[in-house]
Amino acid sequence: MKQNRWLPALTILVVSIFLILPLLILGIYSFVTSWDGIAPNGYTLDFYKQVFSDPRFLPSLMRGLVISIIPIFLSGAAVILALYTSIMYNPRLESIIQSICMIPHTLKGVILAISVLGLYAGKGPVLGNRIVMLTFVYCIVILPFIYQGIRNNLRAINVQQLIEAAEILGAGKLYAFVRIIIPNMLSGILISSLLAMSTIFTDFAIIKIVAGSKWLTAQQLLYNARNNPGQYTSAIVLIMFLATLLISGVAFAMQNRADRRAEQDSKAAKE
Repeated sequence: MKQNRWLPALTILVVSIFLILPLLILGIYSFVTSWDGIAPNGYTLDFYKQVFSDPRFLPSLMRGLVISIIPIFLSGAAVILALYTSIMYNPRLESIIQSICMIPHTLKGVILAISVLGLYAGKGPVLGNRIVMLTFVYCIVILPFIYQGIRNNLRAINVQQLIEAAEILGAGKLYAFVRIIIPNMLSGILISSLLAMSTIFTDFAIIKIVAGSKWLTAQQLLYNARNNPGQYTSAIVLIMFLATLLISGVAFAMQNRADRRAEQDSKAAKE
């Protein structure tokens, strides 16, 4: 029994060290002047000063965030409406929606990017726009992540029962969907969005093929800095990780706040 008590804690500790250690070493390396032996020879902030003094860095970081958010919004809205419609009106459609959303798993992003570029390049000011093409390519790439999280969440909250209860109380389907179904789906939407954002934010191949140098992101800037000292590229990677961590922290804080508010409302209703 005593072994069973400390074994899970030890397992979590070992896994945590295994996951955190590379990031910790990367962070230390971004501050050192040189590291030739077992211990660093000195520490400096010069590499971070070089990163933030580059006028391209902050705009490239913001571009990466923008190009991550728009496809998530578009794909999420499409998947939510499609699954909601299939659950409420025609359950047979769900298998078709699932097949369509799983297709990107079989397509490499590079193949998809080249195909879209060859088909729509030069086809007018809208479809031929590189940023428009890039946005819709990412909408397709993240479909499996968006679909799986939203599907599992919709199955967990029993949509039909909630809608029927809302109609009994006098609410319409649209009102119930916006004020009841969507708030109950926030956890699934959040998890799916974070998975999709990590996929887009760390992508280099697709954006390089479709947008080229017209849409410089942090990943492209990192690739262009491959000939710089390792500490410089380590600083860029660490800043990108902290930016992603900050976004995830804000998202989870918003979710926790919404959950606490829902718990308070439910307690008030019972009282």
